[in-house]
Amino acid sequence: MYDFDGLSAAGVRRGAGALKWTNVAEDVIPLWVADMDFPCLPELREALEKRAAHPFYGYTRHNPSSNEAIAQWYRRYGAGIEPEETLIGPGTVLSLGMGVREFSAAGDGVLVMTPVYTPFYEIIRGNGRIVVELPLHPDKEAAFAFDAAEIEACLSGAAADGIRVSVAILCSPHNPGGRVWSGKELAAFFEIAARHNLMILADEIHMDFAFQKEFVSAASFDEYRDRIIVVSGANKTFNLGGLHISHFVIRDGVLRARIERVLRRETHHESDCFAELAVETVYRRGAPWLAELKARVRANLEKTARFLGAEIDGVHAPVPQGTYLLWADMKGLIGRKGCKGDADLVRRIEAEAKVKLTAGSLYGAGGAGFVRINAASPAPLLDEALGRIRDWARA
Repeated sequence: MYDFDGLSAAGVRRGAGALKWTNVAEDVIPLWVADMDFPCLPELREALEKRAAHPFYGYTRHNPSSNEAIAQWYRRYGAGIEPEETLIGPGTVLSLGMGVREFSAAGDGVLVMTPVYTPFYEIIRGNGRIVVELPLHPDKEAAFAFDAAEIEACLSGAAADGIRVSVAILCSPHNPGGRVWSGKELAAFFEIAARHNLMILADEIHMDFAFQKEFVSAASFDEYRDRIIVVSGANKTFNLGGLHISHFVIRDGVLRARIERVLRRETHHESDCFAELAVETVYRRGAPWLAELKARVRANLEKTARFLGAEIDGVHAPVPQGTYLLWADMKGLIGRKGCKGDADLVRRIEAEAKVKLTAGSLYGAGGAGFVRINAASPAPLLDEALGRIRDWARA
């Protein structure tokens, strides 16, 4: 049994310079950035402490055993990945940016399903490309959905505006909506992408947090291997964001060679003496820890959704199919409290209730009136934060 509640995150994490905690006042509980407040895998700490005891931290040779560990992990999801089909990359957003630059030209359109993870907009616009938004909508499961006709209409609209769409970034599972795409949905999306000659960059960083459905990796679609590049990592699963490492899964040899050249060109081809060791350790030894963690996260999500719906008028927060993030509709609360919108609501909750959340409008089209809540915190901390929000809402 692992202890997910015994650590007081506030003092420990502030003392280590954690962005999540140092970005807020000392009396504020942060439930914003996708960073868990659970202690890391104990075996990981042991491995890193052992490496840190070695007196040299010089240039480090890449260890192919980390690729073997990545491939083995993907087999949990029925994807027959070989070690040589994986590459080590920098942080996930940096790796996605490489793909955008390599497979599109300045002025091209990049398709994203919105609302979506904010850095997608940054890497598209920051590289001189155009964001082409495919708005998602709630379905009967209270999760985001799309259909083929909507994708076709979106691409046709871009073409009518003179925009050549060359790349699509797929967020799977979807952040912030928590939708776990089915194999049927992914197949439909890839078929349209192939007809329109789109490259697919599949961000699967939340892949290990699928609850109501089985996760299906884009890498398992062999018939589309010539246009799919998966970018993922252990960062969300094992909370390794501070180590800035990701991996590519690229089944097609030609595409893989192109990304290898990009990694060298952008000088991201040398190994970190701690990061690769961390990835191999968690993928080889972390499965029991993850099983317990997922049970805790799911309980937190269900408790948070139930609490918000029952205790606060004007809030609807369905339990997500994946991730540890809730996407809460707070339009009723916004109106009742006289806020100007979700950004104003979030500002007031932080200033007056002392809990930091994330405004939904930051995620683009469809995000207005929503708030994203990170439920990956020890039970005492999460309970205190929810109580503060309730008391503020009722005041």
